[in-house]
Amino acid sequence: MKYEDYKDSGMSWIGQVPTQWKRSRLKFLFSHSNAGVWGEEEKGDENDIACFRVADFDYQKGYLGFDKLTMRNITAKELDGRLLTEGSLLIEKSGGGDATPVGRVVRFNYEDKATCSNFVHFVTVDESHNSDFLYYYFYAMYANKENLLYFNQTTGIQNLKIGEYLGQSIFIPTFEEQQAITSYLDKKCGKINGAIDVQKKKIDLLNELKQTIITNAVTKGLNPDVPRKDSGVEWIGQVPAHWEVRKIKNICKSEKYSVKTGPFGTQLKGQELQPDGDVRVYNQRNVIDDQFSDTQFYVSNNKAKELESFFTKPLDLLVTSRGTIGRCSILPEDKPMGILHPCLIALRINTQICDINWAKIFINDSSCFATNIFLNSNATTIEVIYTDTLKNIVIPIPPVTEQEIIVAHIKEEVSKIDAQIAKANRRIELLNELKQSVITEAVTGKIKVC
Repeated sequence: MKYEDYKDSGMSWIGQVPTQWKRSRLKFLFSHSNAGVWGEEEKGDENDIACFRVADFDYQKGYLGFDKLTMRNITAKELDGRLLTEGSLLIEKSGGGDATPVGRVVRFNYEDKATCSNFVHFVTVDESHNSDFLYYYFYAMYANKENLLYFNQTTGIQNLKIGEYLGQSIFIPTFEEQQAITSYLDKKCGKINGAIDVQKKKIDLLNELKQTIITNAVTKGLNPDVPRKDSGVEWIGQVPAHWEVRKIKNICKSEKYSVKTGPFGTQLKGQELQPDGDVRVYNQRNVIDDQFSDTQFYVSNNKAKELESFFTKPLDLLVTSRGTIGRCSILPEDKPMGILHPCLIALRINTQICDINWAKIFINDSSCFATNIFLNSNATTIEVIYTDTLKNIVIPIPPVTEQEIIVAHIKEEVSKIDAQIAKANRRIELLNELKQSVITEAVTGKIKVC
């Protein structure tokens, strides 16, 4: 159903709006608007308070999540004017990334005293307007990429120009219509979110199945009837009797630099890493993305000569050692030698003992290895795995020909599962597109719901 008459809004993403809808500016619909505050570490006194971060945003549901509640110590003076209340909307004003640009919005739904971090701006909708309607309006703005017109980026962080963003015009219906539109969208989006959750659960189960297939294959083999023996390692369990169990350092070549980490920070300073130059520096992002075509950092030839002991060669297995630890990828044969980033460890595998793809699959995808590497990490504020620790972790080693057969089997089975995961992800994309369309049509008056 449509409204009887429409007028031009003057805004391309909105187009025409119902004639009777009133023009305003977003900022005039709020009783309060303020930036968050970060304060200090929790102290266990009366100034401790829940402080919500962008990491707590459940953008699909449009609310805050409480899984990892952050408590901060914020004085009464700092907190003045920064308490969140019913009807508050939280706007991501700093952070973002390529996939999720800055500007996402969620509703405040915590039942106790709380504020938000300095990366968040919050507004409280006045009593004459419906806060849920404005949440959906912000959602439509973000879905239609209006946020991209209002941010700048410095030192890798996107910042929303919050004053300009909230100064935009909006065409607003009556309070009764706002309530009706909100009720309509709650029902529609609830069904869509339910369908998205089904697909996400399916993906989780498929990933669990994939990991089970891989872990079983690399610890038990493909023949369930072969004799078995105790591996001597609790997290591996029993293995086929004809397999070996070796430390990682014993499946690497015997040459001097067959296991090595990148240079220390004092040997390779941040300012020496340039966006272009003579010699590549392979970093964590190359490994995590399994993508070596794009290199973020280079060093000069002179600097490379100083770091000659930190060169990595094609077909080295590169393992992440800080932050996201234990992810690995093979430096492709057609890529040039380069310097290791300090957050990587290179393993030069002896292919007469171990197929490099066997080592890659075991490290990357077997649940038992993942569990062990985290147990052996030296975590303080960031997960770290040191070279001596990594090279002394053990893995099962079948004969090379059997490794190759198992690797081929894993790739075939995993490709089938990945195809199902891709279909589920595509369904999620389509459902999100439907949700964006439904919300945009409702909050801009393209459909009449009452």
